[in-house]
Amino acid sequence: MAHQLVLIGGGYAGMYFLRTTLDLLPSDVEVTLVDRLPKSPLKTEFYSIAAGTSSLKEVTLPFPHHPQLTVVYDEVIGIDQEKKQLTLREKDILPYDTLIVALGCVDRFHKIPGAEEFSLSLQSLKRAQITGHEILTLDAYRSVVLVGAGLTGVELAAELRETRHDLNITLIDRNDLVLNGFSDKLRQYVETWMTSHDIQVQHGIKAQSIFCDHMVHEQGELAFDKLVWTAGIQANPFVQLIVGADFDSIGRVIVDEEQRLPSNPDIYVIGDCAASEHPPTAQLAEFHGEYVGQVLAGKWRGQQVPKRSFTTKGILGSLGRGTGFGTLKGVDMSGKIPRMLKSGVLWSYKKHVEKK
Repeated sequence: MAHQLVLIGGGYAGMYFLRTTLDLLPSDVEVTLVDRLPKSPLKTEFYSIAAGTSSLKEVTLPFPHHPQLTVVYDEVIGIDQEKKQLTLREKDILPYDTLIVALGCVDRFHKIPGAEEFSLSLQSLKRAQITGHEILTLDAYRSVVLVGAGLTGVELAAELRETRHDLNITLIDRNDLVLNGFSDKLRQYVETWMTSHDIQVQHGIKAQSIFCDHMVHEQGELAFDKLVWTAGIQANPFVQLIVGADFDSIGRVIVDEEQRLPSNPDIYVIGDCAASEHPPTAQLAEFHGEYVGQVLAGKWRGQQVPKRSFTTKGILGSLGRGTGFGTLKGVDMSGKIPRMLKSGVLWSYKKHVEKK
């Protein structure tokens, strides 16, 4: 009987896992990918869907084709680790011998009353499309508030300014400058860009509660027509169903050096739902997927795979279609070149995973 390897989630980590393993599969291993969508989403580009500058085709990729790969379009809602089977929303039970969990992340609302109820989101393709519809169909001169001035909030604000020059856009954050974690030089560059493009940035704002048309914070109230939440993430809540797992502060599963659940070595966790000393990024998810693919290929061949450590290649961000910023190998960049580099990275990723 064939060994059943089940992969839950077809995002960056899942696609790199498949890209690594499919041509290395023994004849007695069958792979099943479970995902709600019929294509792999490019989540880092969802801000462009919400801003109306990218099409659905541009932010999704087809899943690979392989004679030993079956793709099931469904959602996993339960797990029985003793019986080694998953419960699906539509197709009932799916057995596994080896399980790869690559379910990514969801918004983290920090227990702020009304935040989940009244916020728009970018954490799924469906939600990004809804967010785009809600914002892009606003009447002229309405107000949009973006909560969180990290990379996603900054990129959305900049791209939205290109498509809706009439909107009043406000970016709020609890820090003293945008892009916490970047160099002061880049943070000031982006801050100046925002001001010069008529995007209001408010600092030191900590939301206390959110209502349908305004938010309450420590300094007072802020009215809006639409509010988008980009102020933190946490692991997909499904991982809380895994018996014997321990979690970090944002709900990610603590794993061993091979990304396995210490209490159950038949379960691997990769991507944004796996605990790491590094912040969640597409780069880290891709690294996890490729590494676990190599680990399993080594096991099938009876070979030991050397431990690999993750090193970021840098971070690139966009300020609309013509300008960008970022850090590569410790060197700060701003202007047209980092924007071109970011487009090149996206093109390279598409070509890499589409080879299958």
